Amino acid sequence: MLNNSTFKKLLFLIVGAGFLISCDSEYNSIGADIVDDNDHFGFIKNDGASIVAFNQKTNAVQTNNLPVNPLGIFNNGVFGKTTANFVTQVELKTENPTFREVPTVAKIKSVVLNIPYYATHVETKSDGSNSYELDSVYGNIENKLKLRIYENGYYLRDFDPNDGFANAQKFYSDQNAVFNSAKGIQLNNSDFPEQNDLFVFSPEEHVTRVDGKTTREAPSMKLDLDKQFFYDKLIAGSSNLVNNNVFKNHFRGLYFQVEEISGSSMAMLNFANGTITMTYEDKKIKIVNGEEVDDGVQEKTIVLNLKGNSVSLLDYTPTGASQNYDNVVSNPVTGDQKLYLKGGNGSVAMVDLFGGENSQELETLREQAISGNWLINEANLVFYVDQPVMQNNLEPNRIYVYNAKDNRPLTDYLFDVTTNGAKPKYAKRIFGGTAKLTGKAGDEGRRAIQYKIRITEHIKNVLFKDSTNVRLGVAVTEDISKSTSLSLRTPQTAFTKVPLSSVMNPLGTVLYGTSPVPSNENKRLKLEIYYTKPN
Repeated sequence: MLNNSTFKKLLFLIVGAGFLISCDSEYNSIGADIVDDNDHFGFIKNDGASIVAFNQKTNAVQTNNLPVNPLGIFNNGVFGKTTANFVTQVELKTENPTFREVPTVAKIKSVVLNIPYYATHVETKSDGSNSYELDSVYGNIENKLKLRIYENGYYLRDFDPNDGFANAQKFYSDQNAVFNSAKGIQLNNSDFPEQNDLFVFSPEEHVTRVDGKTTREAPSMKLDLDKQFFYDKLIAGSSNLVNNNVFKNHFRGLYFQVEEISGSSMAMLNFANGTITMTYEDKKIKIVNGEEVDDGVQEKTIVLNLKGNSVSLLDYTPTGASQNYDNVVSNPVTGDQKLYLKGGNGSVAMVDLFGGENSQELETLREQAISGNWLINEANLVFYVDQPVMQNNLEPNRIYVYNAKDNRPLTDYLFDVTTNGAKPKYAKRIFGGTAKLTGKAGDEGRRAIQYKIRITEHIKNVLFKDSTNVRLGVAVTEDISKSTSLSLRTPQTAFTKVPLSSVMNPLGTVLYGTSPVPSNENKRLKLEIYYTKPN
C-alpha cells in the first residue's frame, strides 16, 4: 500500500505528464517548443520572433545637474579612455552672515573643501582606528592624478536666453574647453603634494587631535584651499553675501580638472554633499549690565554648500583597444553582430521586435495569441555577453531597457515596486537587468555571462491591447531608480534622448546582437515568450 508521501509524488507526475501532452497536442506556433526546465515547467516557449538590434553612438550628451558625477580618468579597455572633469556652483549655507569685527587674512585659520566618498566601514580596530573600502572607484585606486581646483569663471545660468528664458539651460559633456578657457586661479595650492600634484582617492580615515581629543572622520576628498582668495570673496566682498542669487554671480563656483600621471583612476561622487568651510577668528562679546562688552575672540565659520547648477565634462580619447568600438557601423535593417553599450557620452542599442511597428509577422502572432487564448506567463529579452572581448574589461552591474520612441519606462518597470532601502539602485528586482555571473556567490573573479530583462506586460499590451510596437532602447544604468532622460546635443533619427542613468555610468559592455556569426548563433539576442493555452 502506498504511503501518503509516495501517493502525492505519483499523482504529481501523472498530472504533470497529462498537462505536458495536452499542451504538445495543441501546439502549432512556429519557433516554439515545450519548456522542460525547472522555472517554466509545463509552459510553451516561443523564442523565434524576428528581432533587429543595432548600435547608436550618443556623442555629446546633456550632463547638467546629475545626481552623481565621475571625477578622474578611466581607461575602459575596449571603450577607450575618458577624462572626467566637473564644474559646480556653490551656495551660502546661511545667507547674509555678519562679522562683529572684519577679520584680516591672518585671522582666517583654514579654508577646507570636503567631499565625502562612497565608503563602506570594514572594521574598528583595537586602537579605535577604522578601516574602509571605497565604492564606485574604477581603475586602480592607488594610481595618482594631478588634481587642480580652479575658480569657475563661466556663469551657469538657470534658464536659456535663446528661447526667451522659457526652458532650463542645458549644458553638455563636450564643453570642457569652455570652462577651461574661463577658469580663474588655482585654489588647492597646498604645499602637500597629495592635495594636488599627487592626488589619490584614499580609503584612509581623517584623524585630527586637538587638546588631547581625537576626532575620526570617514574617507573624503579633504583639501586646503587658498585663504587669500576666500578672504577676498567672503570678507572683502561681504556685500555680495546678501543672498545666494547675488552670491552665485559674485563667486561662480569651482572647476575640477584632472590630468593623468600613472594610469587611470576615477571615482563617482555626490558633489552636492560637499562643503567649503572657512574657519576664522571674530570678536567675542558678553552682556554686562545690559551692555555688550568685549570678551576676547572666538572661532566662527562660514559654510558653502556645493549646490546649484553643475556640469559633468567628459573628454573621450580613442586607444588601440577601442578600434572596433570607434569604427562600429550601425545597420538598422539587418541588425549588428555585436552591441556596444557604454555610459556617459557613449552608445546605446536600438531594438525592433517582430519586424517593426506594423509588420505582418506581428499581425500573425497577434491572431495566434488572441484566437488561441494564450495566457502570457512571462516574456524576457535575453542578452549574452561577448566574454572573450570583455574578459579584461570592467563590466556594468546592470542594463536597462526602455521605450526609445517616447523616452519613457516600460510598463514592466512601472509595475515593479520592489525596493532596496540600503541600495536603491538595486531596486526593481523583478524587472531585472542585473548581470548573471559565472561561478557562485563568494567566488573570486566572477564575470558577467548574461543580462535578462522582463518585459511581460509590454508584450501583453502589444499582442492583446493593440499597443504600438515601439522601438526599444538598451543602455547601461548606474541607478535603476532614475528613469528620466537627457538630451543629445545632436538629435538623431533613431533617438533624441538617452537615459539619465546611462549618462551617470562610466562603464560599458559588449553583447551579442541579432546578426551574429554562425559559431555564436546560440548567443544571439532572444525574445523569450512563455505562455499556456486552455484545453
